[in-house]
Amino acid sequence: MTPLSVQFTPEQQAWLDRRTRGGLLSRSSVIRLIVAEAMERDQLASSPRKRQGQHGQR
Repeated sequence: MTPLSVQFTPEQQAWLDRRTRGGLLSRSSVIRLIVAEAMERDQLASSPRKRQGQHGQR
């Protein structure tokens, strides 16, 4: 996989570091988990069953 280069503000780095579970996870591991969770939420939000339920409630 091709590495990505990103820059974070000091506040974003501090936020990320608080999620490393005391150093058990690397920053890159935390970023991968956050992206995976965002993708899952996005897929759930855009699933046909979810959208049908929302339209049926209107």
